[in-house]
Amino acid sequence: MKSNLNGKTSIENVKVKIKTRVNRTENIKKVKNSIINITTEKTIINRTEDNYLYTIGDIDLLRTISKLIKSNEISEVANTILNKNKQDNGITFFINKQAAYHNKFHMIDENMSTLDDIEVIIDTQQPDAVIDWILN
Repeated sequence: MKSNLNGKTSIENVKVKIKTRVNRTENIKKVKNSIINITTEKTIINRTEDNYLYTIGDIDLLRTISKLIKSNEISEVANTILNKNKQDNGITFFINKQAAYHNKFHMIDENMSTLDDIEVIIDTQQPDAVIDWILN
């Protein structure tokens, strides 16, 4: 672990992928904005041939999600979801795409939307440390 410029300790060897499908009824710019609203405006978003948008980064990609959990006062719910979806090598959870587009934060433990939610995949050998980092 090491501290970064923002004073929050960073955990090494964490790979984060945030992705969602763009359905043919959806506006690609709106779907991109959904991802940007839970990351940062500087986030580089890529598109796959099978109509998925994604971004890849380290634990800092989760910084906005961490802030949203705190500002929406859902730390207990987030803790439950993160621990429910924790495995030895990582954590996976979902964020409602429509809510994210409207700058609302709705975290869920499974993909529930017919239009697909935003999937957050965290690869790490330290899932408990990552959960602590997100929540604190």
